[in-house]
Amino acid sequence: MKTRNLVLLVILAGALIGWAAWTLRPQTKPETALIGTKVLPGLPINRVNKIVLTTTGNTLTLAKVKGIWAVASRFNYPATFDKIADGLLQLSAMKVGQVMTVSESQKGAFKLLDPVAMTPGRQEQVGTRVELRDENDGLLATLLIGKPFMRASPDGGMQGPLALGDYPDGQYVQTADGRVFLVGQTLDRLTDDVKNWLANEFVNVAADDIQNITVTAPDRAAIKLTRSKEGKPFTLEGMKDAEGTLDTAKVNQMSGALNLLGFDDIAAPTLSPNETGLDHPVVFEAKTWPGQIYTLRIGNTLTNDTFDRYVQVAVTWKALTESKANVKDVAPEPDLSPSSTLAKGAATTNAVDAAKANRQKADDSAKEADKAKALNDRLSAWTFILESYRAEPFLIKRADLIKKTEPPGGQTTDPTTFKELRGTDAGLPDVAPEAKAGGRTTDPASLGELRRASNRHQTG
Repeated sequence: MKTRNLVLLVILAGALIGWAAWTLRPQTKPETALIGTKVLPGLPINRVNKIVLTTTGNTLTLAKVKGIWAVASRFNYPATFDKIADGLLQLSAMKVGQVMTVSESQKGAFKLLDPVAMTPGRQEQVGTRVELRDENDGLLATLLIGKPFMRASPDGGMQGPLALGDYPDGQYVQTADGRVFLVGQTLDRLTDDVKNWLANEFVNVAADDIQNITVTAPDRAAIKLTRSKEGKPFTLEGMKDAEGTLDTAKVNQMSGALNLLGFDDIAAPTLSPNETGLDHPVVFEAKTWPGQIYTLRIGNTLTNDTFDRYVQVAVTWKALTESKANVKDVAPEPDLSPSSTLAKGAATTNAVDAAKANRQKADDSAKEADKAKALNDRLSAWTFILESYRAEPFLIKRADLIKKTEPPGGQTTDPTTFKELRGTDAGLPDVAPEAKAGGRTTDPASLGELRRASNRHQTG
């Protein structure tokens, strides 16, 4: 055999061996190749301008209004930006943990039925449909969120009523092409109720920052709680000693009502003052030491079956009037004219320090005024809904602030009670007028008659 032919045969044999090895190699399943890849690859989160979340009988729309995220289903009230940002980042980074083989008839068991094309009678098997849209309402991505994957607690875990039981450790999702995946994240925040998407920054005033509180309303006694200095207890204006003592627990309830105060929903702007009761509200006003004035107007309950209330909020600022003692302690602005002694170097450094302090005070006052205006601009246009436990401290009445004084030792000086006690001594004569008046009698006949009557009563 010629050398040339031998070389050709060797090359051919190598090619055949390579082909055989290629065809006999272990095949990678398509499902395995998807694990670890993104569920929504290439999602342009910076282009997302609207998020539509659809569940059974409810659609929640979050959209940018003039560059600010708002809850369209709550009259474009500002939304919680951090929650939206976290949700978009979570969707963008979400990866396939497991590829599920699920038939159409089995999707209900994973709560992956589409609410848009829901079959009546299967509401409990419906998922949450997420649509991400751009500024032109074009669809960027869609996803169906199903039930969470529940992982069983490890053997030997805590037993009894405090046992934690199974816990969520992933979520079943379906992409637009119908594929079902199990992902490692839980997406429960994206399925929250509409109220939880509202920007929750409301009113937050510590009780120690409040200088005075006034409460007024039709057909009720006005309340004015004041304190002379920071750290001092409140006093109730106009309260007399004979009325009783101030109930500090109730006062603390009122003064702490604005601390981390939240709201629960937004009322429709179309409601009239007559419908909300804000045409005759309870007006709660709290003034702080820095000068902010928080005014809450509390209206009617929503219905006869609930004690939740309509509330409006306004915030203003007014500089506190310095007392004479404080004014006397503040140094006047120094004269900085060329002919002044200060210009000639004769003034003390205290005058310069006082001028700086006055300028700093003016700057601080301007900042406080700006903060009050910004908060008022954000809140004053809305009517909020407060649950009953939040509204209760603002509705405390003046009589509730006063504890009646009990007589010492439980004694009573009620003459009717004394007469009832005396009435049990049947057969005794009436007390002489002089004795009733606190005087003393010296009539021996009267004394003798009293003794004889007493003896007859005892022997009888």
